[in-house]
Amino acid sequence: MGLSFSRSVKFGAVRFNFSGSGIGMSVGIPGLRIGTGPRGAYISGGMGGFRYRKSLNARQPVGATPVPTPRYPRDVQVVADANIIATVEHETKSVLELGDSTSDALLQSMNEQRAKFPRWPIVAIVVSLLFYMLYPASETWPSFIRLTAFVIGVGFVGWVYWRDQMRKLTVLFYEPDQATSDLFERLSGAVSHAATARKLKSITTTSRYADTKYSAGASQGLKFGAASLTLGQAPGIIANIQVPILTAERTTLAFFPDRILAFQGKSVGAVDYKRLQGVSEFVRYIESESVPSDAHIIDRTWQYVNKKGGPDRRFKNNRQLPICAYSQFNLSTPDGLDVRFLGSKEGGFDGLEQALAAIRTALRGL
Repeated sequence: MGLSFSRSVKFGAVRFNFSGSGIGMSVGIPGLRIGTGPRGAYISGGMGGFRYRKSLNARQPVGATPVPTPRYPRDVQVVADANIIATVEHETKSVLELGDSTSDALLQSMNEQRAKFPRWPIVAIVVSLLFYMLYPASETWPSFIRLTAFVIGVGFVGWVYWRDQMRKLTVLFYEPDQATSDLFERLSGAVSHAATARKLKSITTTSRYADTKYSAGASQGLKFGAASLTLGQAPGIIANIQVPILTAERTTLAFFPDRILAFQGKSVGAVDYKRLQGVSEFVRYIESESVPSDAHIIDRTWQYVNKKGGPDRRFKNNRQLPICAYSQFNLSTPDGLDVRFLGSKEGGFDGLEQALAAIRTALRGL
């Protein structure tokens, strides 16, 4: 992914325009748009050769400055609750406790914006009550007037909803130098490569088994959550570049050129690249489901094993299970961040570990 300045960025139905006088945004459908910019809010429309634009207020422009570890192969499988003697939960650290994020002006602003109470539900209730009270009298109105009133009411609720979203949105602008661009491209490419794994999960808990004969010989069990690795826009943020985003069950990490933003619900924290440790590990995963097409089967075991590792004949329907070469990726910081992923592609996270190490090395040299 190349890094370049973009004068216009589309985010769903919203379009952002970057210019020397400031940042503007607009939303709408073909022929009708409502927006705001350095010169205030406006509405514009057109059909055929006719064009119309009207300023909605006379506000003054507001400016803002956006601101190798040893690897020990181990057998793991899905958690079997009855055989657990110890469990470690991951992703338990609040993102607001990461580093000294509470003193950062940008993070304070983002957390305040995300905590704002939405107005559109109240407006929707008021409009609905108004329609309810006027319904008896409206039966004598022409049908086109009733339809127009309904469209205006729904449109007004939609406009308030859009304003709520805009109040919570943060716009960031980056112009990285060539060295930063090269490192960022390497990181983006590593995330894209890891995302191609046919099976990708976040690890929410890691447990230790009491007796491996009931866990197909595995000493550890994993409990999974949803996961995704993408390039795009972080939650509630629009930027002039696409950023790598790692989403686990409870935590989302967005990798920007200057920092990593961490999201949990309505809370936003920050992680310094120099404090982030990313480790890619090889694991022997006992697959109890269908084997992904990119997985490499390196051995086989039994659902119930005897002391010699063979099938335990005391159990009926004791099926044979494949052991696959999977990759685990652990992200951590000294202050408690602990986010883990499991992928079916052997070595799929190696490039990501190397890209993060290169960024840390470059930052420490400054």
